[in-house]
Amino acid sequence: MSRVFTTNFGESLSSESKKRVNEVRLHLNQPIHPNFNNDFNIYRFVMNAERQYKNRKEIIEMAAKTLNNHLRIRKCLELDELPDIPFAENPIFKHRYLPCGEIQPFTDKLNRLLWYIEYATISVEDISHGAKSSEACKYQFWQFEHMLRRVNKQEEESGKLSSLRHIIDMTGYEINPFTMIFVSSGTLSYYSQLFHYENYPELVYPIEMVNIAKWVHVPYRLIKTMMPAGFTDRFRLHDGNFMETLLEDLSIEHIPSTLGGKNADIKCIPAIKKPLNEYPKPASQHIGSLEAIHLPPRKTKFLPIDVKTEGCKLSWYFSTDGDVYFGIFYEPQLEIIEKSKSEKEFETDSKEMVYPWWKLSAKLVHDIDSIECKKPGRYYAVFHNSHSWLQNRNVKVMVQLTDSDGNTFRHYQDGAREKISDDNSILRSLSS
Repeated sequence: MSRVFTTNFGESLSSESKKRVNEVRLHLNQPIHPNFNNDFNIYRFVMNAERQYKNRKEIIEMAAKTLNNHLRIRKCLELDELPDIPFAENPIFKHRYLPCGEIQPFTDKLNRLLWYIEYATISVEDISHGAKSSEACKYQFWQFEHMLRRVNKQEEESGKLSSLRHIIDMTGYEINPFTMIFVSSGTLSYYSQLFHYENYPELVYPIEMVNIAKWVHVPYRLIKTMMPAGFTDRFRLHDGNFMETLLEDLSIEHIPSTLGGKNADIKCIPAIKKPLNEYPKPASQHIGSLEAIHLPPRKTKFLPIDVKTEGCKLSWYFSTDGDVYFGIFYEPQLEIIEKSKSEKEFETDSKEMVYPWWKLSAKLVHDIDSIECKKPGRYYAVFHNSHSWLQNRNVKVMVQLTDSDGNTFRHYQDGAREKISDDNSILRSLSS
């Protein structure tokens, strides 16, 4: 059962909501950009906590903790300086990995903007084979940022709390073994947590799946056991008899004709399944020289990279045999840390995140990327098997640092480094 909120959708923020928002601000230990720092954005984190707790202290603490983690992501992805990227320009829609429906300019009775798509053409397998999981995460953050800005505009114009009411037509959606693995492995629940709870809580609410087949209830029940309180209220299932529910607070003029409404202008661009020869291939010049890292359950391994001057480029290439957490972290001192001790006590929370801490799989598509080292200090390429209690993970990795003169050095887990030729440069692979 849902908790009682201090402000509901379609309402101006109550005095109690504003008090809670200001309390959360006092608990922030991360910088918050003016472009993001408004009461509605912070209240969304409060509202998410209100779903799960009754105690005021617990609500404030959870909202502040979740928001602090999100602010770290915002900083390292530079989301506040990012120009607004509409769906049509986002690679995940531009390359037709996902079906695309535009956010409509009208709302329901609770001030929630409408967003319709269809799932008949979606293919989890195609996304997994066609894009690096780090890219898929990044593009979805761009997607949610565009959605946030549309909702912020609605809130600025109306003065009332808004969200996206997401209505998904499940007609023709078919399950396959790959989809079931995606669900049963926890990957779907991870992405749901990452976007709908940890980083953009209450932004997309509710999510209504209409025209569902009976088999959808099987993965739904499985996912529900892994999700926080309020999941069933947020993700709602309807069979073919959904129109009466929609018409309770929607005009039939704002429902697409494909769902039985009277708006023929609302369209969805379908996803396209790519041929096998268009899937990305591993970088053959790096495959044979990757360093093997064994990750037992609950363990962390990292490669330290000391950077003496600003403007260097840190790049990496790795493959995995399953999901692992990966990120790049920074600390200013260049002190040598005892290796055996640091692996047991390495704390990501105490260091600056400079590349997002995401759960990635580089089994089907190997991961390759780079960042600019904007200040001298020690950088850590960190791998973590925190989500597994029983299964080992194996990573094969290469990490390189290119200085301002164009010299490239490879860095190893034991702290050693060696100069390499341009032919083996990861930056060269990225630019080709």
